[in-house]
Amino acid sequence: MTVVADEAVVVGASSIEPLSQANLAQWSMGLLFVLLLILMGAWLLKRFVVSGSGSNKPLNVLSGISLGGREKVVLIQAGEQRLLLGVSPGRVVKLHTFDKGELTGFEHQANASFQDSLNQFVKVKKKS
Repeated sequence: MTVVADEAVVVGASSIEPLSQANLAQWSMGLLFVLLLILMGAWLLKRFVVSGSGSNKPLNVLSGISLGGREKVVLIQAGEQRLLLGVSPGRVVKLHTFDKGELTGFEHQANASFQDSLNQFVKVKKKS
């Protein structure tokens, strides 16, 4: 007595043409699965990794203004100090260090531009 077994059928395995419906369906499902894994990983990273833009971090960029195509003046807070930095490609220069309390009320001027804040500071500095 001989027993003959049927071969296992694998979708797309017996197809000779690479662009058959079975092969395209298999590739599409694989691609969709990989894209879903990437999106889920990105969402998990965004959800559970703390971003560096919080206000309680020791270094914050408070404001900045562009002086040209590649030059900027930036006001940062490093701990309790506020620094005015000149930034250009390949170089950062400290222009001024503000003492604690020297720029009072800066946080309340969230809608004011950096240039207006700097002009107000210069006016206050000239008076004293």
